[in-house]
Amino acid sequence: MSRRSTQSPSAAEIRDEALNELREVLLGVASQIVVTIGDDSLAETYLGMSLEEYSLGSVPRGYQEELVAIDLDRFWIAKQVRAASSFALQLGAAEERMAFSEGDWNDLEIFLEGAPHVSFGGELTPLHNEDSTLRRTLEMALARMHLMHGFSLTVRQLSLLAGIGETAVRTSLSADGIKTEGKPAQVSADVAEPWLHRRRGFVPTLTMEQASAETKEATNNASSETSLAEEIENLCSGRDMKLGTLARQAQIDDQWLNTLMAGERVAYDVEALCRIAKTLGIDAPLFVGRAITAILQR
Repeated sequence: MSRRSTQSPSAAEIRDEALNELREVLLGVASQIVVTIGDDSLAETYLGMSLEEYSLGSVPRGYQEELVAIDLDRFWIAKQVRAASSFALQLGAAEERMAFSEGDWNDLEIFLEGAPHVSFGGELTPLHNEDSTLRRTLEMALARMHLMHGFSLTVRQLSLLAGIGETAVRTSLSADGIKTEGKPAQVSADVAEPWLHRRRGFVPTLTMEQASAETKEATNNASSETSLAEEIENLCSGRDMKLGTLARQAQIDDQWLNTLMAGERVAYDVEALCRIAKTLGIDAPLFVGRAITAILQR
C-alpha cells in the first residue's frame, strides 16, 4: 500500500502494517470504554496493557511504539484482518486466499462502520484515513465479496481492486462508454467484472477448482527431490513465513520443529504434521506420508 518506493511491499509486509494499525484502533476502543464507563482498569483489561500515561486529553510521545505490547492473538478481529489481507491481495497459499468467509464479511462491515476514528488525546485512528493500509485492505476484501456475490461496486471499490486511482477509474469507465448510477457512483457486478479483467493491476479471485489444483501442484512440486527440511523451508519462503511463525500458527512445539528441520531423529507426530500442512495450505495426506517416510529413514 505504501507509495514511498517503487518496490511493492510483500503480502506479509502489508498484513503486518495492517495489524499494527489495528492496534491503534483497539486503543481507540479502549478510550471509548473510558468515555462511556469511566473505568480505566476495565480498559486496561480489555487492551492487555497499562494505560497509566494515557488520558482523554493526551497520549505519551511515540505511543505507537508501545502498542506492540498488545497481544493480537487475544482479539478475534485480528484473525479476520489476517484472513482479509490474504483474500484482498490474493497472495499466499491457496488456503489462505480462500479463508475469508461470509461471516468475516459481515463482521468487517460492522467493524469498518462502527470502530472508533478517534482515540486518547484526540488522536485519529487509521480508520479515519481512507488511504491507511488497514482501511484499504479491509475495503478491498469487501469489494471482492461484492464482486463475487453480484453486488454493485463503487468507484472506490473498483479503484482498490484495479490498483489505480479513482480519477483513472472514472476516465476509463467514460472511455468505455460505461455509465455509473446512484450516489456514491457505482456500476453493476456484471459490468464491473469484465472491466476489471481488462485492467493489468487486477488479480482475479481464486476459485475452489483453481485452489484444489494449485494445492496439489504445490505439494507435488515441493515433494520432488528435496529433503523434508528443504521442502518446509521452500514452502515457508514462498509464503513470507518464518519457522517460528509456522510453529506458532500450527500450534506445534518449537523444539520439535527445530529438531525436525535439523534432520535429526524425532518422534513422528501425525497431528503436528497435519497442522503444518494445513498452515502451509498444502495437501495433508501427501505431505504427512512423505514426512513420516523421511523421519523413519533417519
